[in-house]
Amino acid sequence: MSVKIFKGEHAIVEHAKDIARYGRKALIVTGRYSAKHNGALLDVQRAMDETGTKYEVFDKVEENPSVETVMEARDFGVSKGVDFVIGIGGGSPMDAAKAIAYMIYHSDESWEALYESGRDDYALPVVEIPTTCGTGSEVTGVAVITRHDLRTKKSSPRRIFPEVALLDPRYLIPAPAHILTNTAIDAMGHLIESYINVNANSESRGYVIEGLKLWAKGKEVILGKPAERLAFLRGVSETDVYMDMLEASMIAGKAIAITGTSLPHALSYRLTYEEHVPHGLAIGVFQARFVKYADERTQRDLLRAMDFPDIESFEEFIQKTCRLDIDRIRYQIILENSIKDILAEPARIEKVPYRVDREILERIAGV
Repeated sequence: MSVKIFKGEHAIVEHAKDIARYGRKALIVTGRYSAKHNGALLDVQRAMDETGTKYEVFDKVEENPSVETVMEARDFGVSKGVDFVIGIGGGSPMDAAKAIAYMIYHSDESWEALYESGRDDYALPVVEIPTTCGTGSEVTGVAVITRHDLRTKKSSPRRIFPEVALLDPRYLIPAPAHILTNTAIDAMGHLIESYINVNANSESRGYVIEGLKLWAKGKEVILGKPAERLAFLRGVSETDVYMDMLEASMIAGKAIAITGTSLPHALSYRLTYEEHVPHGLAIGVFQARFVKYADERTQRDLLRAMDFPDIESFEEFIQKTCRLDIDRIRYQIILENSIKDILAEPARIEKVPYRVDREILERIAGV
């Protein structure tokens, strides 16, 4: 499905009518703080007021939202009579918005409907507004939700594509440096995992190379240097730097909408659940070793697009940006369980275009 994309400063207010056309009453789904701090929530409320569209705000989405939160929001939305959903934030609120839209549409179903095979993908219309530069959730049909019963995160097989995505680089300006780093590493991982993938085609590969070249422009920001300094050196505005990072994330979303993610994501979920490692870091720590086992041409294409002279330089970058503060024994236990999960689900391995067995998984995992 093609998602309509509006880009630029003040995109929400300028396209208020494009948002309001999807219903008469919106459920705005977000976290507790960031959308209020960066001005995105206020812009959405202003757009709703200007178009005479009613709305309710559900601002209880936690990092790595749970099935329980989705169902609480579903019940709230049903009780308020909403007919479309607006997600504001990083991957957590945007993924939650899709799952909530699905469960409101299926208001008489239990949460298991998100995961049962053979079900439809019908949901309320969804509008997404990213305020980080990582997930690409604004253009994918994927919703990754925490399953406490399984002690991990799990992607729903439902495909709930947003109708509209609005990208405004101003929302990245107040973001802490570690958020920009974590989320941009996530975007990089999406691009790499889409390229090293048996489902890759000419379209997805084109997205990957385009996305990585944009991503490379923000490497200094990812390493912790101020965006305004990079903007000065490049002779552009600060928002131009952030727009490149936002677009790289969005393009990465388009790529994984075709191919899906791969082994680093599968290895990451227990790290995030058990040790609360931020998602970007949890997938980023495996990327260099994942690339290292690919064929030479694939490595060359990816490294060139990311502007790394060789695999060693990429490994050094990962070591600088993806430091995990976890006891070594604890790390090995968690990753051993992750490897067992993957070996029990062969579809994950089958997406990798090179041979993967337990030994290779252990090497990629670093155990």
